[in-house]
This record gives sequence, C-alpha cells and structure tokens, in this order.
Amino acid sequence: MAEPVQNTAVSGAFQQQQLRTVKQNDASNLFSSETFLKLVGAQMKSQNPMEPMKDTEFISQMSQFSSLEQMTKLNTTMTSLGLALQLTQGASMVGQRVSYLPQGANVPVTGTVDRVTISNGGKDMSLIVGGVQVAPSQVVEVAGS
Repeated sequence: MAEPVQNTAVSGAFQQQQLRTVKQNDASNLFSSETFLKLVGAQMKSQNPMEPMKDTEFISQMSQFSSLEQMTKLNTTMTSLGLALQLTQGASMVGQRVSYLPQGANVPVTGTVDRVTISNGGKDMSLIVGGVQVAPSQVVEVAGS
C-alpha cells in the first residue's frame, strides 16, 4: 500500500489532523440523525469564523432534515399498513369460492381458497386455490363458501 504524500508547504491556517477510516454505511443508514449531526458538527468546525453560518441557514437545514426523517418514518408505516391490509384481505378469502382467470386462458376456473402466501418481503400476496398459486389480480369473482 502506498504511503500518503505529506505536503509541508502550506499557506494560510492549517491544522494537521489524523486521517480516520470511514466505515461503509448501507443505504438505509445514509440519512440517519447521527449522520446529520456529524455533518453539521463538521460544517460548524470548518466554517470561516469571520463569516459564520447564519442561524436561519442552520434552522433551515434542521427543518429539512426533520421533514426527511418524518417522511421516512411515514413511508415505513405505510409499507407496514399495506402488508397488514393485504393479509386481512387474503385471510378473509380463505374458505371462499373464487373464480379466477389463469394466464393466457379465456375461461375462468372456480375453486376454494385454501390458504394465502406472502412472498418477496411482504410485497407479493398469492391465494392458493386447489393447490394452484393465484394472484389477486386474476380473481374475477368471489362467492360465499
């Protein structure tokens, strides 16, 4: 591994600092409150003392981050709500007679929903009708049991 080049000719104010290893963050941790506070701290340390950051700029940044954090939480909540809604709809169909249109067919098939499966991290729901996996979008009719 190559040694870092050290420059001894510096003009202006200079503080030698130890280089730190930066660990890789995954995408979900990229905009955490801890990361934001570190960023603001670094920004405040490196600002020009003759022209410090205005309080309105700081408040604006805090407000924007707070909005981002709330939207992220809302997105997580909506995803959970969508999964719960899918499970509720699927569970209500267990034991019901349904007619569905298999892919590429023109004639509906009728059967009883045996169970519901969730796959792809809760993004996809399927009905199991007579041992056949059926997407909810294929169902054309729901009749009582």
